[in-house]
Amino acid sequence: MATVGLLYNLGKYEPPDEGEPPDAHAELDGESTVLALADAIKWGGHEVVFIEGDVCAYAKLREAKIDLAFNICEGLRGESRESHIPAILEMLGIPYVGSGVLTLAVALDKPVAKKIFAYHGIPTPKFRVFEPQDTIDCSGMRFPLFVKPAHEGSSMGVTPNSKVNNEEQLVEQVRMVWRFYKQAALVEEFLTGREFTVGIIGNRIPWTLPIMEINFGECPADHGNVYSRQFKDAWSDDKYYLCPAPVDAELEATLKDTAIKAYTALGCRDFGRVDLRLDADGIPNVLEINPLPGMAPGFSDFPRAAEAGGLSYNELVCTVLDEALKRLGLNHLIIQRNREAAEVQAFMSA
Repeated sequence: MATVGLLYNLGKYEPPDEGEPPDAHAELDGESTVLALADAIKWGGHEVVFIEGDVCAYAKLREAKIDLAFNICEGLRGESRESHIPAILEMLGIPYVGSGVLTLAVALDKPVAKKIFAYHGIPTPKFRVFEPQDTIDCSGMRFPLFVKPAHEGSSMGVTPNSKVNNEEQLVEQVRMVWRFYKQAALVEEFLTGREFTVGIIGNRIPWTLPIMEINFGECPADHGNVYSRQFKDAWSDDKYYLCPAPVDAELEATLKDTAIKAYTALGCRDFGRVDLRLDADGIPNVLEINPLPGMAPGFSDFPRAAEAGGLSYNELVCTVLDEALKRLGLNHLIIQRNREAAEVQAFMSA
């Protein structure tokens, strides 16, 4: 049995401050998610210590008597905010579940992540980055283009207007990112094909959850095929999320292989999620990777995909925790449950 420190950032329920975007608090976790994670860890036979990942976290962690941390903190501020709590954990010598400092910082910096994908020969849409006050010039790129903040997650800053069809719309959207998100704008060539997300678990030999397809055919026509924040908040029924995705064996293998290559290229650990989209030739391109996938039961893509594959929320959380314990050499803290880890891996790889 392990004593697990559960680190999180609770969501804010008050409206964003003046000058902040309407989705400023989108990445923060709800109390129900934190409690569900805690219940799952307890179901696995471990104890839980709750630790808010705020400015007092360092002092709390120094005093906490925990064997390891289960980190889901999005961070408070800054372009590398997701790496702050893991950096503190490493400084204090506390092992933790999930990816390390560098991986979390790079994954949140979408342009840098895309450069790494390109270096490894992993397809990703052609792109440019515009810092505030740069000249906005996308010559050599083909419309439609797609504009989003360079350092955000949870579809923050992504709306139907993010897809732009001409120079005027492009300039308007880039300036919107500058104004509301106070950061660089990432501009990509928009891929018109189907969109998928692939959850991954494991380390030396990672395996995938069932592939999920985002079903744009069910949303209003004026929304377009954009996986926006509005899409995630307004349309949560299963008809919008096809899992397992209706794909043939060849495409399934290519999607899984591409996702695992991206996961490995960024050095992800224990669990993560890769978003992909098909280009005009039907080739999966990596849009981005999330080494801290949402864990809201029945809502977030990662646990939805696990459930579609027959893995309960409790089993999912404890499987991820067990992967971390094995990686950390803490096998003596792993508790054998009804379903052996090897059986879970075989089941999910089928």
